[in-house]
Amino acid sequence: MKKFFYILLLIICFGQSACERDDICAETTPTTPLLIIKFYDADSPSDSKAPNNLAIIAEGSIPEDTGFTVSAGTDSIAIPLRTIEDVTTYSFIINSQEEDDEPINVDDLVFTYIRDEEYVSKACGFRVIYDELLAELVPQDDGSWIQNIIIENPTVNDQVEAHISIFH
Repeated sequence: MKKFFYILLLIICFGQSACERDDICAETTPTTPLLIIKFYDADSPSDSKAPNNLAIIAEGSIPEDTGFTVSAGTDSIAIPLRTIEDVTTYSFIINSQEEDDEPINVDDLVFTYIRDEEYVSKACGFRVIYDELLAELVPQDDGSWIQNIIIENPTVNDQVEAHISIFH
């Protein structure tokens, strides 16, 4: 029995020593950042303003699978950009859950950028930094609820501050 105990202890010691710090990706390690968008009132540009019942759907996706609705009162969002393409298109839908007479209004935004892969570590792999970010509002026949877009930071390398300001 003692022999079994020592063998088990020896196996545990070898097992623990086999893990290196590089084999585990810490939660604090920076990964591919999300695009931070902050919404403002077009009539009072210094005041943040949450869009009314905003839903966001990525182009070519099924709304139930990849779309999401922004909580009421939320004046900023974080959305992913594609890591294998230099273009990402989203439909921003305002009044998406209105039950009264407010019409649903869809604006498509096309985000273009240059991808730069950055090696993080053996455990974490690579992350993508997005440089030279541009945002283009696709014109709609029924008018756009988005009135202006300002690129605050053309390099998306963290999630500390807003990269884009949208005025509506």
